[in-house]
Amino acid sequence: MSLTQVVAASSISVFVGYADSARTGGEFPNPWDGAPNTTFDGCAPQGTCTFDGGAIRIRNDNPTAVSVDQVSVHIGDCLYTWSGARYPLSLAPGASLIATQRASGVAVGCTGPDPLTFDSSDIPDKGTCTNDGIQPTVDVTIDGTTSSYPDSGQVLNTGGIDPGACSNGDESTQWVRIGSNSCPGQTLTLSPSTQTDPVSTTATVLATFTDACGSPLSDVVVGFKIATGPNAGATGQGVTNALGIATFTYSSLVVGMDSLRAAVTNAVGFTRTSNTATVTWTVEFAPGGGSFVIGNNDAALGSAVYFWGSQWAQHNSLAAGPASRSFKGFSDQPVTPACGQGWTSDPGNSTPPPDGPLPEFMAVIVTSSARQMGPEVSGDAVAIVIVRTDPGYEPNPGHAATGVIVAVMCGSAAAITGGAPQRPQLTTAPTQVRSGAAFGPGGAPTSTA
Repeated sequence: MSLTQVVAASSISVFVGYADSARTGGEFPNPWDGAPNTTFDGCAPQGTCTFDGGAIRIRNDNPTAVSVDQVSVHIGDCLYTWSGARYPLSLAPGASLIATQRASGVAVGCTGPDPLTFDSSDIPDKGTCTNDGIQPTVDVTIDGTTSSYPDSGQVLNTGGIDPGACSNGDESTQWVRIGSNSCPGQTLTLSPSTQTDPVSTTATVLATFTDACGSPLSDVVVGFKIATGPNAGATGQGVTNALGIATFTYSSLVVGMDSLRAAVTNAVGFTRTSNTATVTWTVEFAPGGGSFVIGNNDAALGSAVYFWGSQWAQHNSLAAGPASRSFKGFSDQPVTPACGQGWTSDPGNSTPPPDGPLPEFMAVIVTSSARQMGPEVSGDAVAIVIVRTDPGYEPNPGHAATGVIVAVMCGSAAAITGGAPQRPQLTTAPTQVRSGAAFGPGGAPTSTA
């Protein structure tokens, strides 16, 4: 026996469960056939199979692939063996093998060693209503080394009784690490429950999936959906890691509050949902209060804009006519602008702009007029847009400040078309700010595997 074989045999996790699709419910083992990184040795396809049998899941915790040569289960004098043409079977790091009944249907008594049926709640007999005391044993041969794992929690033989016959109860048991007792019930929790993030950054929520005893449930697909808010309808998936945690990360170019939920659906269609978590997206105007201003005839999504500098009037077209040449593009009143609200500024450099630096994404007033009356320039706020600012800003009007319109917060302007809020961006491309970009049908956020 080589050192490599010993390490390989000891660096796996063995889980046991029970699959009862005749009495479908929330305890049916998850993951199952079709799960990510999972090889399934059992009846397939799912829709044509009636399951009533124990199941074994072997996960490779090694940093390298291992070879599963054979899996055997002893229940009293009964033996079941998963072997044949598909073995030895290679398992990549983090991958799992699920072994269960290979054919559809139920059975009574010892029907092995071929696991066409594996109705282990009825082994050795049907209708046993007091614990028979039999503890199954799982033998796993990895890279030529066989290790034995006692099912001291009697999960494979449902506590040594036959719940289906004795109480017509659902016999399904969610996966537990072999040697543990079954722990019915699961909890799916989203955290943090609330968070606030600036637009263009990323928000991350964690879905934690555990059984009722708090033990993590790994390798389970979790679906995420934004139910309400500016990014409503966006979805993604993650897979729970060894701590039972799946991660959903997304970004937004739209202000407002999103409400999110997560859900887990098992192979028999039972869905468990999480609590609701909220993400509030915020955006800055000019640092210190006030706002930069652009003309409404130039305010198209994706357009380059000139929002500060000595040539502001020449670079901004307004529906009400040419702007005052003394206006350089910054308004100090109101401190926090809003759509439909007027703005004012002193001409020239009398209203000092912020020192900088400017935020990468910044809210900017869209105006249809910039008229000077005496010592004051004023206008309206027909819209507010979000501008991705270019580097190089200085408060001196001799240094022009420019950017690109990436989203519309509110209002309307002559040049704005397709002003629907931006949808979430995948974290793999946080700088993509195209109008209408969204998660596609297969889009998935970052997941912790």
